[in-house]
Amino acid sequence: MPFVEKFNLPSIDLIKTAIVSKIRGIAWRVVESQEEIATLELVDTLEEQAILEGLLEKSKPPLPENCRDLDYLLATPFRYPPLKWGSRFGRKHEPSLFYGSENIPTALAETAYYRVLFWTGMAEPPPSGTLKTQHTIYSTKYDCSAGLYLNKPPFEEYQDLLQHPQDYSGSQKLGTIMRELGVDGFQFISARCPNKGLNIALFTPYALAAKRPDEKQNWICETSEQHIMFSGQGVLFKFNVEGFQIDGKAPLPAS
Repeated sequence: MPFVEKFNLPSIDLIKTAIVSKIRGIAWRVVESQEEIATLELVDTLEEQAILEGLLEKSKPPLPENCRDLDYLLATPFRYPPLKWGSRFGRKHEPSLFYGSENIPTALAETAYYRVLFWTGMAEPPPSGTLKTQHTIYSTKYDCSAGLYLNKPPFEEYQDLLQHPQDYSGSQKLGTIMRELGVDGFQFISARCPNKGLNIALFTPYALAAKRPDEKQNWICETSEQHIMFSGQGVLFKFNVEGFQIDGKAPLPAS
């Protein structure tokens, strides 16, 4: 049975007809901003920290050639195949994608889910009952010459598959199809955002419209057993842990 039928996906011909010549906009992405602070705590001087940072950089996968001129914030998402679980639209052996969100609240909802996973994966919670981390939220423009809107026809009837909270097999198959059809990037509805905000994914760094982020913001995250809170720019966002759970547990990605 063709995998398009196996996973109840639109036919390849139908997917082809849905490809548009332009998708462009702004994507927001959240990253931890503690790397240099963390390594500084392990050494005595800035010179030693520079050496340690260099060693850590060498231990990472090499940057793809088409990312050499990009700021590290833009290049890093393309750096890490294979991934342990893959991602929503990428299988373990495929090059990784750049994922972002149409707005900050949606980006924070996606991040909150992974903070829940981090908390549940800890051997022991901190004595204080909360974990505070520093994060950078940045924006960048994207411009795809071949794109798809997975939130519009003919994909409306496939949203249960595309937004499944833990089974990524169908969406990963669609990702493979899009990659083979030459799609540069696409928009899709977030499975983690309670307001069903839009996410963006890019298969290639060539879909980025700039080599540097447009805007950076500093935020603080507080993680606990009950909630995830983000504070920055004079506003506060709170997500309840139970909102990400299935049968009382946070689902692992791509499980």
